[in-house]
Amino acid sequence: MAKRYDQKTKDEVVAFIQKYNEDNGRGGQSAAVKKWKLNPITVKAWLEKAGVATPGKTAKKKKSAGAKTRSKKSVAVSSNGSVSSTLKRMVAIREQIESLQSEYDALKSNL
Repeated sequence: MAKRYDQKTKDEVVAFIQKYNEDNGRGGQSAAVKKWKLNPITVKAWLEKAGVATPGKTAKKKKSAGAKTRSKKSVAVSSNGSVSSTLKRMVAIREQIESLQSEYDALKSNL
């Protein structure tokens, strides 16, 4: 049975991979797979959804005669790490939301 992961975990994994790759050059995806015991295909999908470049082998698609080609919009990671900083901010904001939610729940139970 497939396991569902919450967005906080996904963001944490993506941030870990980016940090690992910044420090070591590459290997973050493999390290995350081992650390969290995840499927590499799942991790790659999370990275692509977050807009992080995932270099690697890709299958070449055959073009049929007369078929229109569609270009895929890709988000390139800039050298200043804007995607990385955005993900870090998102993780911090999610933590704040969880803190506020628990505070709200505590206040609600006092009513």
